[in-house]
Amino acid sequence: MRQSKYLQVLAAAVASGLSVRDASKTAGCTESTAYSLSCTQAFKDEVSRLKSEAVTQAVSVLTANATAASNALVRLLASDDEKVVLAAATKILGTLGPMQELAELRARIEAIEGQRLKVAR
Repeated sequence: MRQSKYLQVLAAAVASGLSVRDASKTAGCTESTAYSLSCTQAFKDEVSRLKSEAVTQAVSVLTANATAASNALVRLLASDDEKVVLAAATKILGTLGPMQELAELRARIEAIEGQRLKVAR
């Protein structure tokens, strides 16, 4: 089956948050064409791929700046304003639990995957 020339642009517009109706205008196709395309698996797969790519890029940006953000919070602990110190301390301590849980879950997943590899051999 031939892929529609509108699929890529339409999927990108929908992945960015536009409705199918508004995306049809961006793609330069009729609403009926857009709605027909939006029902196809190729369209759904492309929207999903584009959203996943956007999330991956956002996580990369956040990860790259996590150290700077952590350092900024630590610097706030030296503030003369007790409210600022309390807010920074609360944020730091409130982040530790979820980060530790994530590290433990990753370790458990890696252990499970390691066991699967051993069994598969």
